[in-house]
Amino acid sequence: MNHPYVVPVRFAIGTQVVQATTSALSVECAFIGCLVPPRPGERISMRLYLPGEAPLRLSAKVRPRSGREATMGFWADFEPDPSARRRIARLLGLVEQATRPIDRRATARYSARFAVRFGSVDEFKREYATNISAGGIFIRTEAPPKMNAVIDVVLELPGGTPVEAKAMVVHRVTAEDAARLKIEPGAGVQFVQGDDRFRERLDKFVAELAGD
Repeated sequence: MNHPYVVPVRFAIGTQVVQATTSALSVECAFIGCLVPPRPGERISMRLYLPGEAPLRLSAKVRPRSGREATMGFWADFEPDPSARRRIARLLGLVEQATRPIDRRATARYSARFAVRFGSVDEFKREYATNISAGGIFIRTEAPPKMNAVIDVVLELPGGTPVEAKAMVVHRVTAEDAARLKIEPGAGVQFVQGDDRFRERLDKFVAELAGD
């Protein structure tokens, strides 16, 4: 059974390395948000950055793609690894020894405020993020991009130079919805493509917010 679960993932195809995120996870496979998926049938090496643990190293085979999912990423079927299966099962709360509830929707989110530039080649805006996790951010804006839109984001994190990534809109609050619900308007985005520098800066900042 696949569970909605967002964790950072790093995968390699030959010499190409991509930092992305999962959107679904089970002990046997994961769906990885990615703009340029590997070829079906290709074998890849990957790391899942599980909360509170060292990265889990796995090998996987890319599943054939079909339908709308083919434009949003790819399924990776894990090669048999009993130790990895136990770690993922424990994370998802599927074993009796689980000692705490698991938030399967996303990695831990932290309140934060920093500038974000986002948009496309045709239009770039500068707004502010109001929360952040290892998998994405919420951008406060009166005019959020459309659902499933892929945008460029430049995070102006404190204490260093800006870092860039591509992200997909997975949650949208229009100005009208915000007024009705008395919440902030904006867009929740999930990172789907970055490099190692982006991941290092992001993880450091999130760790500081978490007090690690």
